[in-house]
Amino acid sequence: MEIAIVGAGVLGSIFGILFTEKGFDVTLIEVVEERVKLIEREGLWMERPDGERTHTRVSITSDVSTLGTKDLVMICVKGYHTKSAIQSALPMIGENTVVLSVQNGLGNLEIIADAVGSQRVVGGITAHSGMPVSMNEVRYVGGLGPLLVIGPLDRVARPGFEQVLAKFQEAGLDVHLALEINNVIWKKLIANVATNVVAALTGLTGGQAVKHDETVKIIEGLATELAQVAHAKGINFPELDDPTAFALKAFASTKDNRVSMLQDVEARRPTEIGNLNEVIVSEGKRLGIATPYNEAVSWLTRGVEQCNRLGLSVEALSSEPDEVRQAILGEEFEVLRRSLEDSPLAKMLGIEFTEFEPGRVSAKLPASAKLTNFLGYSHTGALFTLAEQAMAAAANTLGHVGLPLNCELHFLEAADPAKDVMASARVIDTHGRIARVQVELTQEERGVATVTEMVFLRS
Repeated sequence: MEIAIVGAGVLGSIFGILFTEKGFDVTLIEVVEERVKLIEREGLWMERPDGERTHTRVSITSDVSTLGTKDLVMICVKGYHTKSAIQSALPMIGENTVVLSVQNGLGNLEIIADAVGSQRVVGGITAHSGMPVSMNEVRYVGGLGPLLVIGPLDRVARPGFEQVLAKFQEAGLDVHLALEINNVIWKKLIANVATNVVAALTGLTGGQAVKHDETVKIIEGLATELAQVAHAKGINFPELDDPTAFALKAFASTKDNRVSMLQDVEARRPTEIGNLNEVIVSEGKRLGIATPYNEAVSWLTRGVEQCNRLGLSVEALSSEPDEVRQAILGEEFEVLRRSLEDSPLAKMLGIEFTEFEPGRVSAKLPASAKLTNFLGYSHTGALFTLAEQAMAAAANTLGHVGLPLNCELHFLEAADPAKDVMASARVIDTHGRIARVQVELTQEERGVATVTEMVFLRS
């Protein structure tokens, strides 16, 4: 079975790896060229729920024009990208192609159906999740229930759909049939609506939030309003009788995972609030049901998005030396490495790079008595300079000049100036012209500090 997965983010990458391992012919479709080049060159890494780290080669492209039609096209993008994603996928959709959406929220299936016809569209949900580690590595957390529950939008199980389901099940994948897929989507919506926005606004993980009484009260309010709207629409299934218990159980199962909406806020991306809580608000107004909890969190989330947008402004300067600019644009990493090491402050501190690859670098700050602060520890200014050098290197290996927007620094323990400090930097993800870079500072394999920086990639 030939499968195209539109969107090579966390979920798309996880499915791409799992399907490839089962022998399916998989192609990831990704618009970020930096990610395409990296995965083509190095493949995908995945940390599994049991901690095992595996490597898989998966085909990936940004150009679908030469791929031909596929048996299954799987849409794995955020809801606000659904229309553009399905339009870009049209060259891969033939007479017998099945189009499967595994997206969060409501409205995605209808957008897809408008483009390809409802008879081709299959809805799907998964309670499995993950987190980005780098541009070509994901952490697969696992989750409650089967890997996938799928069902045709129009409730008619046609031969193409039945073949896809049979192929998945024959391969040993935990994929279930649900002809009433709308109920299944609303079941997952309970957890998405009641918990994702709470994580995004508080920064709490599921394991933390379910132990905090005030947060649980917000979850209860959001879940109760959703159940009232669902019942008014004639939707009924057992979990709607106690939606709070279901939401809390689902949230707790994510443990220390930072759910997708929280990841979006932290990466200053738009959220899926429009496909989640705002749908409950609009349906509530149509049905005459008050939804104050969902309305309030929707307003707050839009405020967070606006704050993030304002924080992404950067002056389009172009004052770097021509040699450096050309090295960045031409991905001449040896020239770039030398330029970083030769900058006055880095040279004075003796910072040198031990690894220098696209989206991933390592650097060393040599031990020196000159680094000692008044308390006898390594000066934090020297540690930050090491982290900044590593971040700048990683951000400028993507073929664009990377300009810092903001930075978040967390110290874990004091460093000893008599010992080398190592910095490991990697690009976690990119979204348009915004990249997120994470750095870990260690000393003899003990954590000293973590740094996260948002970077603007100038065209």
